[in-house]
Formats: sequence, C-alpha cells, structure tokens
Amino acid sequence: MFRKIAIILGLCAIINSERPHIILIVADDVGWNDLSFHGSDQIPTPNIDALAYNGIILNRHYALPICTPSRTALMTGRYPIRAGMQGWPLSAGEARSVPRDTTLMPEHFRRLGYRTGLVGKWHLGYSSEDLTPARRGFDTFFGYYNGYIGYYDHGLSERIGNVTVKGRDVHEDGPEVIAAGRASGYFTDVITDRAVREIRRYGRDGDRRPLFLEIAHLAGHASEAEESLEVRDMAEVNATFGHIKDIKRRRYAGMIRAMDESVGEVVRALGESGMLDNSVIVFLSDNGAPTVNIYPNSGSNYPFRGVKNTLWEGGVRTAACIFSPLIVPRAMRRDVEDDRMMHVVDWLPTLYAAAGGDPSADLINIDGLDQWSWIVGRNNKGTARRRNSVLLNIDEKSGAEAAIIDNYKLLRRAVESTGRFFGDSGDDQSYPTYSLDEALLGSQAARAINQIDGFARTRASRARELRARARLACRPPAPTTGIIDVANCQDSCLFDLANDPCETRDLSGQMPEVYISVGAEGENFKLKFFLHIFNPVHSFFFFFYRKWKL
Repeated sequence: MFRKIAIILGLCAIINSERPHIILIVADDVGWNDLSFHGSDQIPTPNIDALAYNGIILNRHYALPICTPSRTALMTGRYPIRAGMQGWPLSAGEARSVPRDTTLMPEHFRRLGYRTGLVGKWHLGYSSEDLTPARRGFDTFFGYYNGYIGYYDHGLSERIGNVTVKGRDVHEDGPEVIAAGRASGYFTDVITDRAVREIRRYGRDGDRRPLFLEIAHLAGHASEAEESLEVRDMAEVNATFGHIKDIKRRRYAGMIRAMDESVGEVVRALGESGMLDNSVIVFLSDNGAPTVNIYPNSGSNYPFRGVKNTLWEGGVRTAACIFSPLIVPRAMRRDVEDDRMMHVVDWLPTLYAAAGGDPSADLINIDGLDQWSWIVGRNNKGTARRRNSVLLNIDEKSGAEAAIIDNYKLLRRAVESTGRFFGDSGDDQSYPTYSLDEALLGSQAARAINQIDGFARTRASRARELRARARLACRPPAPTTGIIDVANCQDSCLFDLANDPCETRDLSGQMPEVYISVGAEGENFKLKFFLHIFNPVHSFFFFFYRKWKL
C-alpha cells in the first residue's frame, strides 16, 4: 500500500512539473506481425517491446493505407480528404503539399515553447522553400524529402517523361539555411546518430526548452537497389535469423532489428540526458506492410487480410504503442482497454494535451480526439472522448472507401487480388523462444526505463499476459483445402470486427440497418472533402526547390 502511495505521489509531482519531452517514432511500411509485442517469436524487438509492456499497447490503432496521406493525418490532426491528400503519395519533386495555411503539429508545439526537430522522412512536399520542414514548424531537419531513399547510396530515381533521373536526397535544414546534408553509412544508423545528437543538445548553452522530436525511420521500406531489402551486415543477419527460411523475410528481419536497436539507443540517450523521467514516447507504423504489390518488403500483417495501399485491416490497422512515466502503471488501474479505437489523427490533440496545451481551445477544425486523460490513467471524470467511429479513407479516383462505427466496418470497392492473407504467421515451433526478460530487463530501453526513480516496471508475468492479449487469430482454414473462405468485397462488405477481425464474413445482407448506418457515416464526410490533388512531375527537373540530381 505504502509503495503504491509513493508511486502515485511521484506521478503527481511529475505531472505538475515542466512540460514533457515528446518523442514520436514513425516506422515505414512495418506490419502488424513484424514486432514481437504482438506475440510472434520470429523477429524479436525487445526495445520496442519494453516501451509497449511498460506503457500501453494500442491494439486498434488505425492509419491511412499509404504514406503521404497517413503522414498528412498525423501532422494535421485532420483526415487527408480535407486537403486533397487522400490518394497516391507524392512523387519525387512533385509540386504538391499539405496546404500552407494548414498548421502542422510542430508549429503547435513551438507555440507551447518547445524546441522541435525532425530526423528522417518528410514526404509532405517541398517544391518551394516555405513548404520544407524547417519552414513548417521544425527548428531543425535532417533527412530526406521524398518517400524513400537507398540505405547506402541515399539516392532515389524518378521517371520524367521518357527519362529516368537519379538523385541524392539528404538534406540538413535549419532556421537560417536550407542546405544539402552529408551522410555516409547505413541510413538507419544515420537517423539514430542524428536523433541522439538532438537529444543530447538538451540543456546545452542554457537551452532547457522541452523537446518535440519526430524520428521518421526509413525502415522497413524497400529501396530501389538491386537487393531492395538492404541490411547492415548480412553475415550477422544470417547468424541471428537463420531460423527464417525465406531469405527476403530474413533480410527484412535484419532491417527491423536495426530499427529496434535504434529505439534502444534513443531511449538510452533520453535516460543519460536526464529526460526520460519526463518524456512521452510514441511508436507507430504509418501503414501496413506491402508483403506484395508496390515496393514489396516481405513484411507481415498476419493475421489480417490485405497489404499497404488497401483498406483491409492489414493495410490500415497498424502497430502502435505509447510509453511514459506519466502513465499510471497498469497494475494500479482498471481502465486499460487494449481494444479501444484510436486513429492517427488523434495524436495531435492527444500529445498537445500531454504537453499542457488545451486542444479544445487551440486546435480548431480537426478530426482528432484528445485521448491523453485515458492513456495517462486520469479519466475518472470521463474527460477523454471515446472514439466510436473512424473514416479510413475515401478515394474518389479508385472508388475505394471504408469507415467504422463501433465494431462494424463497411468496405467498398476493395481490390480482391490484394485482399488475401499474405503475411508470415511467425508460428514455426523451431524458432528460438522469445525472452521476455530481454524486453523487460536486458534491452537498452528496458535498462533505461528501470533506472527511472519510482517507476513500477511491468513484471514478466504481466507482460506475458499482455502479449497473449495482443495476439489475434482468425478462424482456421477449411480442413480439406487449407484455404479460408472469405468474402469478396469488390462491391461492398460489412464486417463485425469484434468477432471477425480478419474480415472473412460479409454481414451486409444480414444486417441492412447497420450497413446503412455505417454507410451514412462515410457519406457525411463526402460533404467535406476536396478532390484528390495530383500534379505531374514537371518536365524541367530544376523546377524542384532544391537540386538533388547527382
């Protein structure tokens, strides 16, 4: 009892002190089953798991099905249909962006007195200087403007007319200078080094402003290299992941391992800089993995149907978790609902509230809902609005659209060829057994968390329970064919996600009233959306804001 009281008093002291540091880690094209906190032993991610098990696993976290729309939603707190950004992602050098009159997340945090930085991927437009990240709220930016680059050559190709051009896309921008950046080596390590450098700046020269830092990883996006799944050291990957027989999946595991190690380095740096005890760390993937289709990476969205760029659960239900010493430990609360629905648009108001801002007064005309009081465990008066509906997307060009109300999901114009079950289950009994002790005690992140004064870390028995709850399963395949008989949704389907998360049974004929109700939710949004903007890449390559051709 006295220990619990001491912990609560310690939390209150933290809550009432200075604004917390906000660290937002965004993975690229990482699937639901590619992180071990969801129950698979195939690719251990002990550093990310340390955040998940000591924080909250968000088992119903939704995003957009592809990168630019998802990052638009994250940075604006608004569905991308409101800006015409709901369709295909930006091509390299395309003269398109989130509208300049839209305030982005770092601009809001800068108003609260934060030092803001972005390391890694931007992908929200850069055709003129005022559209670059250092002019959209980030004090500093080191990374790449476009959708991806090579892990070693840091380059990207784009076809312009009948010509394919290749250029280097690394930039280092600040308040005064927009300049080409210098980098060498494996880019996951480059991102890590720059992120740690930003963290270690805290307190230097008397600057003790709280830090808002987005770390937008290249991993696990495939590159355009001959071997598109680039790893740091193939010999090490073979030694560590020799149990994975599919060589592409094995290489992908090496990419994920490097990203997990990066998370550990970041958490350690926060601890060593005296910042971790007053930090909020979010980890999420921008969309599902493209197991097949565009830029395939052998990622796994198992057990869900679909891949990146689809509205099946595999494309939009993404891995996510949040950690903070400000969160009341799970053992001391009863309101942790692992299946509580959250959307990527919710992060702006949620983190803004965590920083001490007032979302209801300061964030106007957004779609996101503030979930901070629920996350932190101080929702006794019901101050956090529970999200009971979400728009997954409306793409008027392809006709694909989907929305959810409570547990019912309406899906229209789904492409059947990408609605199969593609991902690796990670269930082979020959895999090495995953060690929860590594996640809770041995990883860099775990060791840093365990150094926080008064923090009640999650015990192995509790983590084992959380891991089991995070693991989802579909109904088994037919015994004779080995194939799951699933609904065809080229027209439309209605699914009960509570009982059928893998979208196998169409209920639209059995539940016409629910079908109409969920459909009306999507129709309401059609009154508020802008047509999909697409500006072809200009034939004159030097039209781009910055020359990035080799």
